[in-house]
Formats: sequence, structure tokens, C-alpha cells
Amino acid sequence: MQKIKKVCKLLIIMTTILSLAGCWDREELEDNAYVIGLGIDRSEHKGKIKVTMLIANPEVGSMQGGGGSTEKPREIISFDANDFIVAKATANSIISRDISYELLKVIVVSEDFAKDPDFLPIISSTLKDKEIRMDSYLAVCKEKASEYFLKNQPRMETRPHKYFQFMIEHGIDNGLIPDSTLFRYFSALDRGTDLFIAMYTTAEKEKNLSFKEEDQYTAGQLDVSGDLDDTQFSGAAVFKNGVMIDTLTGLDTRIINIWDDTTDIKDVLVNIPDPFIDNNKQLALRVTKTNNNKIRMNLKGVRPKIDITVPMTFTIMSNPSMTNYIQDPQKKQFLKEYLVKYTTSLFENVQEKTQTELKGSPYPLSVYARKYFKTYQEFERFNWVKSYPNADITLKPIIEIEDYGVQRKVLNNKEG
Repeated sequence: MQKIKKVCKLLIIMTTILSLAGCWDREELEDNAYVIGLGIDRSEHKGKIKVTMLIANPEVGSMQGGGGSTEKPREIISFDANDFIVAKATANSIISRDISYELLKVIVVSEDFAKDPDFLPIISSTLKDKEIRMDSYLAVCKEKASEYFLKNQPRMETRPHKYFQFMIEHGIDNGLIPDSTLFRYFSALDRGTDLFIAMYTTAEKEKNLSFKEEDQYTAGQLDVSGDLDDTQFSGAAVFKNGVMIDTLTGLDTRIINIWDDTTDIKDVLVNIPDPFIDNNKQLALRVTKTNNNKIRMNLKGVRPKIDITVPMTFTIMSNPSMTNYIQDPQKKQFLKEYLVKYTTSLFENVQEKTQTELKGSPYPLSVYARKYFKTYQEFERFNWVKSYPNADITLKPIIEIEDYGVQRKVLNNKEG
């Protein structure tokens, strides 16, 4: 009986100890200052960088903070540092709460510094900080990152973590910006064979803007008026061996995202000229990626041959010419052929740019090429970087029209 009592006491003690084991290092939410956005610029001091921290106040907008809080939703500080890891300690001489990167959403680097070879060893520091997650995003801004965060003043969403979450997620869904996580950046760097594209953003609107199609802009080129924030996300910055070399428009970025099976794009809304009316009217279409691409390669010989079929589904959202496709099978077939021809032309233009100007694949095409070689040494001797610009690459869209929209009878002006 006494043995049973001793066992029971031991179990009670062990249960009590285990229940307390996870509490010794507990941190209260209000004890930390969470860096949501991190900016990196070239410093005026040699060997230094300029670090900008966008710090969110976790109590603003929360139940704990209440609706009548007078505290600011964010705080922005900039200073010179050796790197942004030790910079946390420096920031604590200004900020009362403990600086944390645990909720870091986006790292924004100025275009000027992204083109500097010194950028690569600086951004590689993220691999050494346990608080920085590899699903944090890398973005390039046209101006200095310190100026970008100061000018970024969202009207509808004052909480900075929610603002960047919504802007980035929606931009990736519609294909105008790439899914440029740190994981993707370092994966492309490790392969050493493909380019990497990062989302492009700015809080400065360009002067003397001209009208373009909706997806042909880069950030800062969209002419918008009203009571709103000037920050724009559109297009991409192209990186080769970890350093920025060029930019892409929203249209180029959208096409590359469609080619890339590792990117999850959802609702892509586009305009194309209506083939049945000659007054610059545009069809509105919803484009979805239905399945993964089918890729076939013949990498033997002087000029490698690569054939890629891209399955896509189109939904007709508007009909300026009021064509009744349901009752006219010939026009239905003509529209499908027109969409294939138009999409193929877009594909060819972007593909040519990647081979002649960028001289690299902006999506992980080399991963598919590796399986055609028995050993990694054979693949290295093939020299993908040198072979890609000379390859004969054919991209063929396989298009299905899912819905032609509502077909209405055209009203005569004399009727009614």
C-alpha cells in the first residue's frame, strides 16, 4: 500500500514539474518590439550598411490595446551598422522593448545596393539568425529603403504586418509580383544555374506617366489619383548569382509565374484586343493554370532542344463585340485559335528576352534538365548557363475556354 502511495506522489510531482517546464522562458507580447519590415541601403561609411526597421506595435488594433489607444501603430528607425543581426542590440539603445525578428515579413533592399556585389554577403547573414524565417520575402525598391518605409503610409490598413501580408499575397495570386521568399533566393543561388526574380516596389510615382495596359507597368508607373498611399507593387527585379541585373514589367513577371510550376497563382485577370471589333475594345479574361507543364528536352548535340506545353483555362468575362459564341461554332473556334496565337506571341517575346538580354532562366528550368544526365558531373560538363542562351526553346500554350460568359441579344437603338 505504501508503495502505491509513493508511486502516486511521484506521479503528482512529475506531472507538476512537466506542467511548469514550458513556462520558464515565456515572453509577454508587450515585452517585444517586432520588426515587420527590414530595410537595407548602402551606407556613406565604408564597410557599413544603413539598416531601417519598421517596428509594429502589437497592442494597436488588438483586444488588449482596445479601440481607443493613442499609441502609434508603428515606429521607424534608421542607422548605420555592420550587419542587421548585431543591429538589434544597437536598436535597443533607442527602443525600450526587446527587438525581435520573429515576425519579420519582408526585407526591402534599395535597387542601388541590390546591384552591389557587397549585397550578397550582407543578405547571407539571414541564414545565421535563427529568428529570421526563410519564408520571409525579399523585395527591391526603386528608392532608398529608409525613404520607402517613411513614405509608405497605407490608409485602409494601419497595422504594418497586415498591410504587407495583404499586398504581397494578392500580388502573388494575380501574378504581378513573384513569390520571392528567402528560401527561393538561396535555392537559386545554390543551384548557380537559374536566375531569381524578386518583387519590385516603390513609394515614388514617376513623372510624365503614359497609359499602358494594366499589366505592362513596373512599380511607380501606374497613374493613380485620390486619397491613397503611393506605394505600388508590380514587376520584378532580376538577380544573377545573388546580385540584381535587370527589371521586368508586371506582364513579363506574370508570364514567368505562369511558366513556373512552383508558384501558386490563382486569379489572373487580363485584357486582350477583341478580334471581332475594330475600335480598340478589349476582352476581359480570367486565366488559370490547370495543371503542371509538360517538358521534353533533347540536350544532345550543339543546340539543345526544349519543348514546353503550358495548360491554361480561359474564362470570358466581357464581350464588347456582343458576339454569340454559343450559336456560332466557327467564331468559337476562331476565338480559341486567336487566343493561342496571341498567348504564343507573348510567350515568345518573354522567352527571347530571357535568352538574349538576361541570358538565364528566371524559373527553375535547370531542375528538369538534371534528370537527363546520369551524374552531376555530366550535368556540370553540359554547362547549363552557357547552353541556355543558345537552346531552341518552344513554349506552347494549351488553351481551354471554360466559359464564354452571358450571351445577350444586341438591342437596336430604335427599340424600347
